[in-house]
Amino acid sequence: MKQYALNKNWRLTAVGGLDAVPADLKQALAGEGIAATVPGCVHTDLMAAGLLPDPYIGLNERDQLWIRDVQWCYSTTFDAPSDVCAGECIDLVCEGIDTVAKIELNGQPIGESANMFIPHRFNAKQTIRETNNTLSITFDPPVKYMEQMRESIGALPHAGASVDPQLPYNMIRKLACNFGWDWGPVLITAGIWQPIYLEAWDTARIESVRPLVIIADKNAAEISLHVLAAAGSDSGQAIKIAYELTGPSGEKVASAQLDATTGKTATASIKVDSPDLWWPVGYGKQPLYILSITLLDANGNKIDHIQKRIGLRTVELVTQDAESNAATFHFKINGRRVYCKGANWIPDDCFPHRVTPDRYRKRITQARDANMNMLRVWGGGLYESDDFYNVCDELGILVWQDLLTACALYPEVDPIRSEIEKEVRYHAARLSSHPSLVLWNGGNECIWAAYKWGPAWEKAAKDKSRGWGLGYWLEMFPQLIHEIDPTRPYWANSPYSGSTDLDPNGEEVGNNHHWDVWNGHGDYMNYLLHRPLFASEFGFHGPPTWPTLARSVPENERRWDSETIHHHNKQSGGQERADRLIAASFNVDANDFDNWWYLAQLNQVRALDLGCSWFRSQSPRNSGALYWQLNDCWPVASWAAIDGDGRAKPLWYATRRFFADRLLTIMPPEAVDNVSAVKPLVACMHNDCDKLWAGECVVRLLTIEGQELGRHAQSVSIEPRSSYRFDIPDTMLAKKDAMLIAELGDKRAFWFFQRDKDISYPAPEFEAELKRDGGTYHLTIKAKTLLRDIILYPDRLDPKATIDDQAVTLLPGDVRTFIINSDVELTMKGLTARSVMQVANRYGKQ
Repeated sequence: MKQYALNKNWRLTAVGGLDAVPADLKQALAGEGIAATVPGCVHTDLMAAGLLPDPYIGLNERDQLWIRDVQWCYSTTFDAPSDVCAGECIDLVCEGIDTVAKIELNGQPIGESANMFIPHRFNAKQTIRETNNTLSITFDPPVKYMEQMRESIGALPHAGASVDPQLPYNMIRKLACNFGWDWGPVLITAGIWQPIYLEAWDTARIESVRPLVIIADKNAAEISLHVLAAAGSDSGQAIKIAYELTGPSGEKVASAQLDATTGKTATASIKVDSPDLWWPVGYGKQPLYILSITLLDANGNKIDHIQKRIGLRTVELVTQDAESNAATFHFKINGRRVYCKGANWIPDDCFPHRVTPDRYRKRITQARDANMNMLRVWGGGLYESDDFYNVCDELGILVWQDLLTACALYPEVDPIRSEIEKEVRYHAARLSSHPSLVLWNGGNECIWAAYKWGPAWEKAAKDKSRGWGLGYWLEMFPQLIHEIDPTRPYWANSPYSGSTDLDPNGEEVGNNHHWDVWNGHGDYMNYLLHRPLFASEFGFHGPPTWPTLARSVPENERRWDSETIHHHNKQSGGQERADRLIAASFNVDANDFDNWWYLAQLNQVRALDLGCSWFRSQSPRNSGALYWQLNDCWPVASWAAIDGDGRAKPLWYATRRFFADRLLTIMPPEAVDNVSAVKPLVACMHNDCDKLWAGECVVRLLTIEGQELGRHAQSVSIEPRSSYRFDIPDTMLAKKDAMLIAELGDKRAFWFFQRDKDISYPAPEFEAELKRDGGTYHLTIKAKTLLRDIILYPDRLDPKATIDDQAVTLLPGDVRTFIINSDVELTMKGLTARSVMQVANRYGKQ
């Protein structure tokens, strides 16, 4: 097999819809156009040419909607190597075309695309020549295509955000969040976003390899290997398939050669004695085996080769307890129950071709370092590249994979139906080798929307004359997964209760989304109203880090009510909601942007700390907490823990604590009816590791000034992977201007009985000492009073500065050293200035 990359000499021109092009750009984009980069897209090519300002900055996005209405053409000329032209089969392989396009080679049409999510392979044998080839790919405006499709097959409800009217992304197989979401801009891309190349081959090529792990325990493992070889010019030819399995230490484990036929799947059973099992992080190691597949022609000549890394493990989704028959929703890996701690994943950039393997590794490592063990790849985004899943395999991060339907009803007719089937077939096979992938999920909030999002949705769902997506989620998808990847569980939607007869977002069966806290009640104490079996989506808003905000918002617009701040908060009414929730908890001058920014971030920390800790305190009933969301795709105020420039927000630091293996919290024992009067309270311990956790847990009632009013001590012994709780005496509850502190070893938990604005905090007093060792600073704080929720912002002094912890509470007498890394000269005065060292004491009762 020969490959020839087509990544040079590309030009981009506007060839239709020229009325939409700004007058000052028409000349540059007509004729020969501008130089283009492949892989890439129109937006990034225009930016590289100096014709388009960065849409991530200021209000620039607003002026760039015209790009969606233009017909664009990418073209290149090239000479093809003689050995490629001599191939029995010559294909033009486009790994990703975005989205509705016609492909011509040397003036001859050779194919079309209407799906961003799958590779396309076009026969170029009759049109290729050795010299002076011209390849052009012309992209039709996606919005025009969507509107034509809606007119042709009928409208169906859809959600979305950012533009009015909202765009019918359910009428095209393209990145849904391209069209605006409540955290993302409207940047409707077009281009060749994945590699493109010529591929020449003879006789046959490997089309797919599915190494399905049937059995895996400490004694033995069995892999059901499925290899499909695509036929060349003649189908049904005899071929041979050789495989070799190499162990994690490089030893040969198994090998064999199979007789096969082109166009038909060949199968083999590979047995491994005493396998090295793959485990999620925190449960064991992540050994990976190498599976090599070689395709041979009838004469034994090598004609194709591929390698896959696999992990030997089994996965179950348990929805009913075997002993009690009670509903549950938990995962078992290798027969062991796993508590899932993590977040939802969205595309890491609005222009996904910019997400490199190193960027995937950095982001997923950030998730691992925050003590996460699961990421949910959200259904309005992408099937990520193998680079994403490879890192998850290596780091032990479980992947919950949505199929790409989200917040909409979907037509069950062609061409949409056939495109959806093609992409599920392709990606189910492609990703089957990754041990990190443990669940196929039909889609995001679609079934919930159909039954619970209002009259228009309910009317469409009751229309018996047409399909609206339920056939995908309950029939097509599970059938395809059973056919292609039966070793992994399938779940119809998130949320879902296992039956259309039940509330899709009920708490007694299945998994849940909890948006009535941020979007509804607002007050994050309302997480205490819920006891889900598995919380797969919930979250709370917060602004990005200061350097990210400063890069994207001009200095004169850094006000809580500015137009640009509102623009970089994509939730409808999101800015007003944040303002209202800050005012509900804190005494604050809304005109002081430093105060607003700190308190908005602190509210996010407090909310997710309470929500995730509460769900963990309900283990084993609750078996997972995946908050919304890990990452952002641009600089924006959102629910993310890592902002659009890849910087960790204070929430990320808090996540390390509430997702740590061992968690101590003070919580009500059960869900409450009234969050304004929470009692009784219990001390809760969740031991999510394989070692016993034992010691004396001491609960103290202190005044805000630090005077002890009561104490309760209890010896505890928490078995591995279990929870324990004990009652806090009623005499220690409901005290104004007081707080509860529970301590067990190095773990500490707080409970405050009032909102900050009703607490008479002491003015923050402390002693500080700063030492420097090269680029590392040690800032030691000794608290003379309570210092609640210290957040230090050294990146306000140096955008590249980092710190080891955030949102730390100190009692009088506590000493804490913060480690700061910076190449800039930092001073004590600078680091302890009010805008750099924030503390909640300042926003209490006046």
